[in-house]
Amino acid sequence: MNIMKMVHKQINNVSNYVKINDNVLQIISKPKQLISLNFPVKLKNGNIEILSGFRVQHNNILGPYKGGIRFHPDISLHESEALASWMTFKCALQTLPLGGGKGGLAIDPNNYDMEDLENISRAFSRKLYNYIGSNKDIPAPDLGTNAQIMDWMCDEYNKTGVKRHDLGVFTGKSLNYGGSAGRNEATGRGVALSVLEWSKINNINLNNKTFILQGVGNVGYHTAKILSSYGMTMLGIGDHTGYLRNMNGIDIDDILTHIDDNKSLKYYNEKLSINKDEFFSTKCDVIIPAALELQILEKEANNIDCKLIVEAANGPINIEADNIFKSKNIDVIPDILANSGGVLVSYFEWLQNKTNEYLDEDDINLKLEKKMSITFNDVFNISKQYNCTLREASYIKSLQKLENTYLSRGFI
Repeated sequence: MNIMKMVHKQINNVSNYVKINDNVLQIISKPKQLISLNFPVKLKNGNIEILSGFRVQHNNILGPYKGGIRFHPDISLHESEALASWMTFKCALQTLPLGGGKGGLAIDPNNYDMEDLENISRAFSRKLYNYIGSNKDIPAPDLGTNAQIMDWMCDEYNKTGVKRHDLGVFTGKSLNYGGSAGRNEATGRGVALSVLEWSKINNINLNNKTFILQGVGNVGYHTAKILSSYGMTMLGIGDHTGYLRNMNGIDIDDILTHIDDNKSLKYYNEKLSINKDEFFSTKCDVIIPAALELQILEKEANNIDCKLIVEAANGPINIEADNIFKSKNIDVIPDILANSGGVLVSYFEWLQNKTNEYLDEDDINLKLEKKMSITFNDVFNISKQYNCTLREASYIKSLQKLENTYLSRGFI
């Protein structure tokens, strides 16, 4: 099953519990706009590269499109369509006045130095100029991008066409350029808070509970740090360079220092090396896939032995694996809830840019914790009301928000 079919299947599952207006389902089944761009960039060695970029604007009934920009060689319009759809449902789930968008460039940013990466980022911003804006479409960092890239793109946007000072067109910027305190850690913090809320509802003390983590990018990195502060022990960790396991526990501070220095797990401790099958067969309390889509399929699901899976990545579990977890009574906190901390703090950044009043990190984290807690408990209560999974409950809440908005505005 491809990733877009998976999105449609997740939406259709809601009909087992509640009735959503057919017109709403028809509207959200297709993105409003698919933008595909090819453009030349001159590198400092004098060579010209033709780069392919995408932006998918899925739905904006709740507000401006919102979603990340990826720099990854495997990005495609098809993948961006699915990711933009999830952003629509994520924003609706958190009742934000934002819609869903996603996009990026089909490049490996590691293949370019800072000068070329800046030129590429600025060129992409110029190409997107007519499609984005603080009240139209608001990109943010994603896989392969960061605050520096957002700063370059925001600066170029404001130098293109009519000169302006519109910081709210991009979020996830640096603190020097209108970024929000706490934004860099926000997605990982939201994942960790999801684990915390689950533990409270189930009366579980997280101290000495165990977890494994796939993916050590920004999200996985901060998730691991915060779970460690709850007293949890990491037994396994993996990235594109391999998987490691120590059933006595892995020193999180030590391995994160290694990642800071080496940008991956490579060369950390080969004595701990295992394969992917062994990794997902690790008996633990919590599994956190924080890498790419479709990492946990039927084979992995059949071997998994844990109490909770938290989707820090977008779409890491396919439909068949999801059904296996349901039959095994393993809770799954879905991506549209678990990794929504990033868009929440992006929303806070957008508001701060509009008012020019900036909050400190403690205030941002408190706002994030409050919003994650309220939404998690709403989803949990819906799951109990309809005797459904947390994923199904999340989609019920999200789709009902979209339906009610269409009804109130007279579209249906």
